[in-house]
Amino acid sequence: MEDKVSQVVRASAPSVIREMFQRAAALEGVISLGIGDPDFHTPEAICRAALADALKGHTHYASSQGDPELLAELAAHLNRLHGFGVEPSQLLITSGGMGGLAACMRALLDPGDEVILPEPYFPDYEAHVAFAGGRLALVPTRAEQGFVPQPAAVAAALSDRSKVLLITSPNNPTGAVIPLAVLEELARLAVERDLVVISDEVYARLTYDGPCHSIRNLPGMAERTVVIGSFSKAFAMTGWRLGWAVCPPWFTPHLLNVVTHNTSCASSVSQRAALAALRQPDAVVEAMAEEFSRRCRTAYEILSKAPGVTLSPPRGSFYLFPKIGCIRGPAREFCLELLEKERVVAVPGESFGPSGRGCVRLACTVAEPRLSRALERLARFIGNYAV
Repeated sequence: MEDKVSQVVRASAPSVIREMFQRAAALEGVISLGIGDPDFHTPEAICRAALADALKGHTHYASSQGDPELLAELAAHLNRLHGFGVEPSQLLITSGGMGGLAACMRALLDPGDEVILPEPYFPDYEAHVAFAGGRLALVPTRAEQGFVPQPAAVAAALSDRSKVLLITSPNNPTGAVIPLAVLEELARLAVERDLVVISDEVYARLTYDGPCHSIRNLPGMAERTVVIGSFSKAFAMTGWRLGWAVCPPWFTPHLLNVVTHNTSCASSVSQRAALAALRQPDAVVEAMAEEFSRRCRTAYEILSKAPGVTLSPPRGSFYLFPKIGCIRGPAREFCLELLEKERVVAVPGESFGPSGRGCVRLACTVAEPRLSRALERLARFIGNYAV
């Protein structure tokens, strides 16, 4: 009966991240650097506010666009922090950032339309595009250039079917932050070639080397850019499954149409939690960001001393993406052996696209001293693996 399953779904590869997670569950003494789930719990004040609102009756369907109170608070929050200048009518609340990304693809793509995507990239993008009938045109990047997409390479990937440019900054899996000068060149290309830009800014609050600029704020880009964000990473709210999209006015009703048919609305209780999160002092997010920064710096210092490792200093997110010279074949074999011998979970780099060959993704989502132990095990394994 398997032939009854759609060809697109059958062609979609299972998540390697989840595979590593499941393998690790069967072993003792494992330290996982494999999954991007902050180890912080959602702040107590947020949980208590959401519970109180649930007890007051905020447990029914919400507006498909989002709780009006949350939309107003989110608009004020984005305008204050990022200078977006948006009205609540330009925002949609989605079931996680992934829900927003998937809905954008459904709203924008016709069969055969191309999405220009610098890689390495978050693997789920591939399925989002395929399920909408589109196809990816990948843009390679290099470890030696910090995995920053080069505008000339993006231009070379364009074709007559190019419709969307999808960028991620800070990047998952590499942690790269796209510099303003590069964003300006990408914006120029988008205007010249009439592209819609989807800017995944889920990690925008987690930057360690200056601010993260949004391409939406550049000339001519507000009317052609959709910004995707999430409460998951900055507020340690992954399990609440709540994200948002900032849309140009022409696009809002079309994205709302897709969201309405797909999910009706995002969780009403989660939306009350998000409202409470936005009302927390900035110091709550800043404290978590500073802890991730310390962890990433620790990881960088340990791994940069390991033989044959090419690694950029941490810029944003909580990921590192070292290129390891002793990996000659698929990094999956390296990661499986690392798990077996040293009880450390890492994710093979090729899971994130061809530019990830020879790399592994590390999520600094465990606290000291376990993080240092895991990295010392990894460094030892690299030294032995190279022999």
